[in-house]
Amino acid sequence: MSWRIHFDSNGALVSKLAQSVADAGGQAWLVGGAVRDALIGRAVKDYDIEIFGLGLEQVENLLKSQFNKVDQVGRSFGVFKIGGYPIDVALPRRERKTGYGHRGFTIESDSNLSLEVAAERRDYTINAIYGDLLTGELADPLGGLKDIANSILRHASPAFVEDPLRVLRGMQFVARFNLEPHRETIRL
Repeated sequence: MSWRIHFDSNGALVSKLAQSVADAGGQAWLVGGAVRDALIGRAVKDYDIEIFGLGLEQVENLLKSQFNKVDQVGRSFGVFKIGGYPIDVALPRRERKTGYGHRGFTIESDSNLSLEVAAERRDYTINAIYGDLLTGELADPLGGLKDIANSILRHASPAFVEDPLRVLRGMQFVARFNLEPHRETIRL
């Protein structure tokens, strides 16, 4: 399945970044709210890009060659904030619960994870749909497209329970997008 995103003024930067990643041997996927919003016809306000196939230092060097300000958020997170732009770039990662609350996690970036494993760390299936910025290809390892079509809010994995803030985000999504929470998500 292909899709179309109507870029704002940052779209050219995002496309250029995706091409640079491909030229370096990796693949840049747009993921999260940007893909969800594009699919339901809403304006995309920020871009979360997940880069597969390149190491942390490669990604950091690539970003620094293209943007004036690049801030890394925690070395093990593999997340970069692009200063002055609504663009976050991350490597796929595993999260393991190690403490209390929404910050008690050990995070390990791994650019060789499969899309499915990477998607399972996301909160909801509707935020775990990946869009290839160069080809228009969609990857939907957790069934988020079906949930969007059926107006369902479903957790991405059993790890949902590890972050209590996901419940608050879920209530926002239910209200904002007129969704029905899945009964198993409510149970969790």
